[in-house]
Amino acid sequence: MTERPYWIAAGTVGWGAIVLLKAAELPQFDQYAYIGPGFLPSAVGVGLVLLGLMLAVQIRQGVPFEEQEAEDVSETHAVSYKALGLSAAACALPLLTMPKLGFVITCTGCFVLVAAAFKSERWLFNTAIGFVFSIICWWVFRKLGVQLGGFLPLMGV
Repeated sequence: MTERPYWIAAGTVGWGAIVLLKAAELPQFDQYAYIGPGFLPSAVGVGLVLLGLMLAVQIRQGVPFEEQEAEDVSETHAVSYKALGLSAAACALPLLTMPKLGFVITCTGCFVLVAAAFKSERWLFNTAIGFVFSIICWWVFRKLGVQLGGFLPLMGV
């Protein structure tokens, strides 16, 4: 009899429960934007719990968990630690720069780092694209009533 990985299902349900508990601390609905900041995390938490339960049922039914063949995967392909480091830096950047530099500059930096992780060397173009998308996102969130801080805090705007 093969070992059944119930720990994967339990971990998925547990992670969903943690997300739900933290999302419950936020308002689910808002007077102005209708959807509050806790609504989407709650939906993600419910989704994780449901997926974990579905996974537990599959494990119970004996569905095998085997590595699947992928189309363009090479067994000899090495990990790109440069790409991994750039992606990790893009994830950490908001923690370090959001309060001082603001949403627009921080998101532009994240976009440039992720593009570099995907081996793009068009730095100026990536910066322009990231800046435009960041402005659009900042403006849309602002219209929805979500305050992301000033436009460019360094410039007092």
